[in-house]
This record gives sequence, structure tokens and C-alpha cells, in this order.
Amino acid sequence: LYCPGPMRLPCVLLLLTLGATSADPHDSYMSRKEIDEMRENVKEMFYHGYDSYMKYAFPHDELKPLSATHTDSLAELGNAKKHEGSTYEGVAMTLIDSLDTLAVIGNKTEFQKAVRWVVENVSFDVDVRVNLFEANIRLLGGLLSAHHLASDEKLNLMPGYQDELLALAHDLGNRLLAAFKDRYNRLFPYAWVNLKSGVDANEVSDTCTAGVGTLILEFGLLSHYTGDYVFYHVTKQALDRLWKLKSGKALFGNTLDGRTGIWTNHNAGIGAGIDSFYEYLFKAYIMFGDDRFKNMFYTTYNAVIDNLKSGPWYVEADMNSARPTHIQFNSLQAFWPGLQVLVGDLDQAIETQDAFFSVWERYGALPERYLLKSQILHSTERYYPLRPEIVESTYYLYRATKDPKYLRMGQVMWESLNNHSRVDHGYASIRDVKSKTLEDHMTSFFLAELCKYLYLLFDPDNFLHQEGHDRFLFTTEGHILPLSTLLHDEMLGASLPDSEESLEDLPALPEETYTCAKPPELPSPIDVVMKRIWRDRVEGGMMDGSSAQDVQETCGKQVSHGALNIEVGAGSFFLQHKSGETVHIRNLGTPTVEIVNQVPSEPTLALALDGGRGVMSYGIRAISEDPIDVGASVALFSHEPLAKTLDSQKSNMACPIPPKKGGAEQVFIEGYLRRAQPSLACEPLANPSHLAGHIAYVDRGECTFVQKILNAQAAGALGVIVGNVNAPRGEEEAHFMMGGDGTDRIVGVPAVMISKRSATRLLAKLQKAADDGTEMDVQMTRTVHSAIAEESTSTMVTTGREAGASPGQIVEQTLKAKDGKVDSFHYHTLGAWDVHVQESNNVFLLSVQAV
Repeated sequence: LYCPGPMRLPCVLLLLTLGATSADPHDSYMSRKEIDEMRENVKEMFYHGYDSYMKYAFPHDELKPLSATHTDSLAELGNAKKHEGSTYEGVAMTLIDSLDTLAVIGNKTEFQKAVRWVVENVSFDVDVRVNLFEANIRLLGGLLSAHHLASDEKLNLMPGYQDELLALAHDLGNRLLAAFKDRYNRLFPYAWVNLKSGVDANEVSDTCTAGVGTLILEFGLLSHYTGDYVFYHVTKQALDRLWKLKSGKALFGNTLDGRTGIWTNHNAGIGAGIDSFYEYLFKAYIMFGDDRFKNMFYTTYNAVIDNLKSGPWYVEADMNSARPTHIQFNSLQAFWPGLQVLVGDLDQAIETQDAFFSVWERYGALPERYLLKSQILHSTERYYPLRPEIVESTYYLYRATKDPKYLRMGQVMWESLNNHSRVDHGYASIRDVKSKTLEDHMTSFFLAELCKYLYLLFDPDNFLHQEGHDRFLFTTEGHILPLSTLLHDEMLGASLPDSEESLEDLPALPEETYTCAKPPELPSPIDVVMKRIWRDRVEGGMMDGSSAQDVQETCGKQVSHGALNIEVGAGSFFLQHKSGETVHIRNLGTPTVEIVNQVPSEPTLALALDGGRGVMSYGIRAISEDPIDVGASVALFSHEPLAKTLDSQKSNMACPIPPKKGGAEQVFIEGYLRRAQPSLACEPLANPSHLAGHIAYVDRGECTFVQKILNAQAAGALGVIVGNVNAPRGEEEAHFMMGGDGTDRIVGVPAVMISKRSATRLLAKLQKAADDGTEMDVQMTRTVHSAIAEESTSTMVTTGREAGASPGQIVEQTLKAKDGKVDSFHYHTLGAWDVHVQESNNVFLLSVQAV
């Protein structure tokens, strides 16, 4: 495997010929004859699965080997809900996923036949809601890998090939790009996208770390092949934003709200939900040559070793405190030793591989979860869906060490699969590794990955192992992508091509009108390409125009005149004056604040500022003889306390109380605490007279936060406290930002969440008050904290006059002394508005004075 620059020595996959081993090589010796026999055994395994798929399931997505039927499972991957009324009947997912395996095992004839069929018959213009992560690694990766192999003249696998697979991949990439369309209102792409219509109006917001961090290899290579760099840029931007959300210990949680970037699951680990994030950080460095990826990887890799490693095993822990939360082995962790081989951390890779393989030896397969303390299976996750990760790591370790014990490991796994999973019509997933009951499902990655890695383990003469063809990289789905220093040069200097559409309306800005050393060219080329893609898709009938609505339609707020204070989540806000003037301020987790100001028939003015970070905290205080204070998280969908409602002729919005600066605590609502009945509040409440005019307490669980708070609101509650009482063991202190439910239902009361431990304390106080025949007074508070600076004073920079400033100028900005980033600013718009902005914890507080 090729390694750029200074990492050439540690990256040892195809170069290292020695290494420590816990077993005597002679005990594991395998003759060349045995190796050749095992290669043929694995080839037969592949064909038993492949031929069964082609006979009983093709052209549907995956094989059901017990019933000799099919499943169109692309619509179900990632727990996606199948689109009601969908006519989706598959896109031959297993075939696309397995194209490069056909090439690896040397079946040139079948490879050509399969490629021709895919080119002539597959269309992605289908009404199906797919998981972005799965569609990327299985379909886009499969197409790009097969294109790479088919276009390699030295291999001569596909004479006369004219890049047809690339055209299909480009079409699929454009459809998946729809997941990024709302990236000025959300930090990260949607986890699901409809290939025909784009993102559903009520699409869920949550995504996982791996879902964001496992896109850049395939999207980046697509940019390289097509010259359409939007794919590389949007995935790199998502990765950059994700990096900013690491904890102080350089750990990452498992799931987060894709709009706000707020973590919804704080468990750090190396398994399900986060695994391939680490893999793609390091492989992005190898593939694109950007040292930033290398530095990012080593920072979090070292954090994993320091905080999650326990002997040869890896536990899950809270990303902030590093306290263990789940002491268990997760089968998706089995990729880790293979990644450690690439990194050059061979001793730890050997140690961990031995531990993981001991679980396989015990059960004849890897259970999805295995409890390390008790050394028993998880009570429910006892299945093995033919996952390839442990075979992948076995292959990497053998190529690095040539230790024959890894050949024996491969042989043991081949025997287990034939003994326990092989059926008349393919290979079946194992429902319970202890009882060996089977599931009627053969996953596409069984042929795409498991058989490929197992075959390569026993095929030392494979073309991938020969000089001239060994400069490649495996994706997380085992697809084969090319490596080249030309790709480094291209991506390190990648810029989107200029477009007449992007530049024709831009003014030539004199230096004194902006605060940056150089103003950005906005709208950016990425925006132009995105706009072009959406327009082409609508005009071509590929999707309904309503799905291509822009930022103005989705988050615009009408303002005529008067003062308006608004808290805005996700670091993006759009203002529209009755005259048609617009101001779009956005900061989606990056250091740059962009201000785009436009007046009808006038050139667009675009400025950029460096953006700083502060913290806004919320809390609950119970007033009693023994008062208690607990921390809380605010609901992003709820209003702050209403100070006043502007006249309808001026604005259609109520005004929250702006928070005080300088760390001063502010009580924004106070009242008696009353418990809702039923406590889950998933149905209309039975005690509205008891709650009216007071603060309602409800338990988390069984329905959405919005539903609970709307029911309390309907009962007349002034505010709502949600207790995270159903938090699992180890997460008693957990609370997080509550997100919306994807509907247009309007929440009009403030709402906060508190942890399980805090809820227990609060309810105990409430019960004591009830026993004493008294009420318990509760205050809901918030505090705006200034970011800590090395110096006690801030530096003021003025780029215009406070009085009589020219339109379109920054009147004043406050810089933090520590790093010189913007903490607040005052902008005088082209339409003579005054816009004051204070940023805190990825939230903008705007004060707009429209004259």
C-alpha cells in the first residue's frame, strides 16, 4: 500500500516482513499446496453465494438463502423506513457491491458480463429512501472500484470500456448530494435521502459519527474522476465541522443532531456508529496527502489508546469524562487491528486481533456484542450477519507479518462459515451464535468483503499483490480505490471552477469595506454548483421543484421595522425586509462568519469575519429551605420567555429576552413545579387545572419531546422540565439538547431537559413539599459566559464610524485577546438596517433595528 511523505515507514502493510507473534510460526506452518487448496475453497464459497444470488435474487438487492427468494433491502439499510407506496424493486445491490470481487478472483468473463448488465439496466431514478452511508459505501464505492479496474489498460479486464460506470456513479453522486442541500441551516448532511425526490420534508435530523465521517474517499475520488469538486468539498467541510465537536479529551460521541451538532449520544468507542470515522481520517491522508487529516487522526487515535483501551480490548466511555459506560466487545470493532497495521502500531494490532479471534473460536462466529466483565453473550445482540471485519484484519496482519498463524485463522473462519452458515442456496446470517439458529438473509458485503479478503489471504500471486498494481486503498466496504501522488497535488490545490453565474453580480469591493485580508467570492462556487445541480434535476423531471427550495423559503423571517431579538440555532439566520432586502448571516461550526447582504437590482455584498465561540448554559433552581441547583439543556424548538409581542404590522414573531452578558445569571421564568399526569405526557394531560400557570415536570420516553411539551402547553403550563429518567446505566448525568420532530407544530413555551440524577433530586424535593402541604418554587435560569482569554481585556477594532457609517460596513467588532476571533459585531446593512450579533455556543443572538 502506498504511503505519502514522512509516513512511508510506519505504513507497513505490504512492506513489513517481520513482527512479534504470540505463537511459534512452525506450529501454524501452511504449505504452498495447502494455501492453494484454501484459495480454491474460498473461490468455491464465493461462487456458491454468488450463483445463488444470481439464480434466486438477481436483479433485486440481496438474497434470502433459506427461502431461495430476494429482498430489496437497500430501502431498509440503516433502519430506514420504507417509503409508503414505493414501487422500488431493487438496483442489483449485491451485484454492484461484488463487481470488483469478480475481478479479484480472476473471472474476467463474468466481470465483463456483469458490468455490461449494470450499465444497460441500472437506473437510480427510483423512488426509494436510502441511507447515505450505506448507499455511498456499497453502491458508489462499488461503481468507482469497478470503473477503476475496468479502465486499467494493463489489467485489460474490459476492452472497449468507455467510462460508462463512471457516468452511473456521477448520477448517483448527484442524487446523494441532495443530503447536503440544506447545509446553511444544518451542520451535517441528512442521514437519509430519496434517490428520486431528495430529502423528505419531515426527515429526521439525527446522524452518527461514522455517517458523517465515512464519505470523503468515495466522494473525493468522484471529484477526481469527473472534475466536479463539489463532492470533495462538501464531505471535507462536513469532516472539518465534525472535528470541531470533539471533547476536551479528543473523543467523539456516537450520534448527534445533524442540524445543530449537539451530541445526542455521548458514548465514545471504536465500534458501531463511529468505527469507519477513524478509518477514513487516516485513509483520507493516504489518499489525498493532506497533513491535516494525519494530524486529526493521530490526535484522536492517541485519545482512544489513552482512554478506551483496556488490555487488548476497547470499552465505550463518556466522551467528556472518559468514564466507562459499556464494558463490552462490539463486532464492528474487529476492523481496528487492520487499521493499526496501516498506522504501523503492529504490536497492539497483534494483541487485539488475538483477543478478538478468541471470541470467534469460542462461538464459531463473532456475536454482535460480548460482555467483557462476565465473559458472556449480550442478552439480545447475539447475531452474526456475516460481518467481514475480523477477516479484513487477518488479511492485513498476514500481509504485514507473513506469520502463518493468520492463514490458520482464515482457515478456521472458512470452516466455521461452512459448518454453520452454508445452506443449499447460499450463506445465511446467524441469528444466535450460541444456538446457531439462522436468519434468512445473505448480506451483500459477504461477497463484496468477506470473500474478497479471505481469497486474497490465500492468493499471494493476485494482481493486487504485484508491483505496478499495488498502489491502492481498500474502502470500508472493501472496494479498491487507486492511489497516486497526482491525486495529492490535485486535491491539495483543489478549487471549484469559476462560473459566470457565480461572478457576474459581484461588486469590486475596495479594501476598506471589509475586515478580512481578502473577501470571499460569494456566492461560493460550491453554492453555484449546488444550485445548478438542483435546477438541472428539477428541469429534467428528476424531482419535484418543491424539494429544491432554498434557504429563503425554509428559514426566512419577515421584518418590517422595530427592534427584534432572536436566538437562532445552527449558526445561521436569514432576514428579509418588506422592501426585498435580505441579510443572510451564517456560521456553521467553522471559524468564518459569512454575511451576504442584497438589495433588489443592486450587486450583492459579501463579507467574511472570523467567528469565536462562547457558552450559554441553562439551569434549574429549586427554592426551599435546602435549595438545589442543577444543570439543564434547552430545547432548540421552544421559544425563550416572551418579553413582548410586536405589532402584527411590524413583525410576525415574538421577542425572547436577550441574555445578559459577562457571565451574569438571569432568571427567565419562575413558578411552582407541578407534575404532569400521566408523567410521560404522550397524550392529553389529565390534570390541566393543576398545571395551568405553573411549570410542568414530565418524564422522557415513548414519544417525541415536541409531543410532550405541546401537551403541557395545551394544559396551560408556563414552561416544561423534562427529566431523563430512562437514561441507561452509566448515563445518569446525561442530558442533551432536545430537537424538533420534523413537523411544523409550534412550541410556544420554554423547555429544558435535566439528567436522571438531577430529576431524582428534584422529584424528591417535590415529594417532600407535597408531604409538608406546601408548594415548591422553581426558577429556570440561563447564563452567557464569555470565552476565557489569556488577557483580561478585549481588543476593539472599528472599521467604520459608529455614527453615520456607510451602508454595507462592519461598524464595530469585538475581538477576543487570546486568538483574535470575532465574539460580536455590529453590521450596517445596505438598506440602512443595524444588525447587532452576539454568538454563543453555536447560537447567534441577533438584535435587528429596521428603520
